Amino acid sequence: MRRTYVLLVSSLLLPALIPEVNAGGNVAYSKRWIQGTPVHVVTVNLNSLNVKVSPAIARHGIGTSEGFGSMLSRLQPTAAITGTFFCVRSLVPVGRIVVDSKPVNFGDVGTAVCFGADNSVDFRLAHRAVNSDFSGYESIICAGPRLVRDGVRCIAPSAEGFRDRSLYKEAHRSALGVTKHNKLLLVTVNRPIYLSRLARIMRDLGAVDAVNLDGGSSTALSYRDHVLSHPGRRMTNLIVVYDSPTEFAKIKPSLAPSPVVAATTSESKS
Repeated sequence: MRRTYVLLVSSLLLPALIPEVNAGGNVAYSKRWIQGTPVHVVTVNLNSLNVKVSPAIARHGIGTSEGFGSMLSRLQPTAAITGTFFCVRSLVPVGRIVVDSKPVNFGDVGTAVCFGADNSVDFRLAHRAVNSDFSGYESIICAGPRLVRDGVRCIAPSAEGFRDRSLYKEAHRSALGVTKHNKLLLVTVNRPIYLSRLARIMRDLGAVDAVNLDGGSSTALSYRDHVLSHPGRRMTNLIVVYDSPTEFAKIKPSLAPSPVVAATTSESKS
């Protein structure tokens, strides 16, 4: 049965409409107030091998876009969040993307978030790892800049190859982090904030490592049929989460439908 995704216009309705999943669930949602800011948080238990995390690209491949609702209906994820930046002219993502151990996009900007078959997660600077062996990872997406490293806030966009000054402005934000208990945090903020506040939010949520994802009008988050952050533009790539290996296996061929691999530059948008 295909799901129908519901756009929740007012975040004030969220607690009543989306019950928080108990601690036994592998994918849970909560609305939190952190640093004086309302935050949407999807928590994913990476300790369970029933959980699978992967990037996904638009229906017609690299260099194309697709509506967020269309991607959700097509891919049927348990949860999904916006992925890496992309050029608004070419629609080519900026960062390296690997799906099912196969590269679908190259890029040397930002921080590579690398997922192993056992749901282990490594964070690696993309420009240092661009010629490295990624054969040990099933999924990779390069985003950034890094927000938290070993529990300490660290934000240095220029050191990661970012040149877009808009990163330093207030904007709606998306982020990904991992806690010391191996819980993946998918986080969005539907009001303009600086990267420095986003880093504090991720640290306060318990992230020991965290990266910024694409934001602004690309801020997007969904959880079990509900859209929590609705983007203002079509998407080129997402990070999707499944809590059923069977469902993931069925959808895997649709995650990267085009065999075309693109080489990108560091020019992007936020």
